[in-house]
Amino acid sequence: MLTHSPKIFIGSSTAGYSIAEKLKAHFSKDFDCLLWKESGVWEAGKSTFDNLLRIANYFDFGLFVATSDDLTVTNDRLVLEPRDNVILEMSLFLGALGRHKSFLLVEEGVKLPTDFDGIYMPSFVRKDDDTIKRACGEFINKITEHFHLGHLSLYPTTALALGYYKNFVAGLVESVRSADTLEFGGIPYNNFELNVVLPSNLKGNIRDKAAHFYHRHRLQENSMKTKYRSYPAWFQLDQTAAPNAIMYDMPSTLSAVSDAIQMVFEKGYQGRTKIEEVIEEREIGNFARVLQMQIDENPFATDMVRIIEEF
Repeated sequence: MLTHSPKIFIGSSTAGYSIAEKLKAHFSKDFDCLLWKESGVWEAGKSTFDNLLRIANYFDFGLFVATSDDLTVTNDRLVLEPRDNVILEMSLFLGALGRHKSFLLVEEGVKLPTDFDGIYMPSFVRKDDDTIKRACGEFINKITEHFHLGHLSLYPTTALALGYYKNFVAGLVESVRSADTLEFGGIPYNNFELNVVLPSNLKGNIRDKAAHFYHRHRLQENSMKTKYRSYPAWFQLDQTAAPNAIMYDMPSTLSAVSDAIQMVFEKGYQGRTKIEEVIEEREIGNFARVLQMQIDENPFATDMVRIIEEF
């Protein structure tokens, strides 16, 4: 199955950047992290707000550090507050990714806006690295858990995977148990497996990519007749392995992901940027995870269906 490490954006104020660097040191063992000062974050010619909206599409998770940067008067009291830009960035990621994918690490004693009341946020003491490490452990557990769940996002892969499973895979799995024997060259085949082939990228037309894959591997097209319907499919048949037959399918529905990315980026150019490539990789991985969860819920599908990479 196609996988990639979760991509995490780490934001902070300038004063809190040293804490952000410590977070990256903890997270980089398992995740692909990028600090807000590092190259590849800000695109020239765009406002900070537009850049933030853009990078929210690029990352799987956002992690922000709220440090005691500003001394302000609130209700006749002096309070320590984080820099406004940190709260803005956190809020943008909350809106784009949701509360399960946006996290705030708060320095002890810092006052946050009341809108954050009731949300648990780990705290740390600036001079106590153990408190930072402990908070990172909590975040790592949450990120690992939620990364392996299928969440709806700006792009349609969660819905596409559910539709592909319900409209094709589930029916095929149910039908194949009563399928007629398939004969090639006088050799009978009646034990079927399905390999769902995920493309390595979304360049070009997925149907053309699938046709090229079937042709390149000399797969044979045939129709498997079942009690309910016939399933046109591409088979890999080995007489020495009979009665086992392997079917292959590359989900053409994934072409919708490329269309969605073009709409979001309002593309007026040919080619694909690095961010678009990463989003494609992430969404293909999400499609695989959601599809695998559906397969795992059906013991017959678990025995019969495999998700593989294009080869």
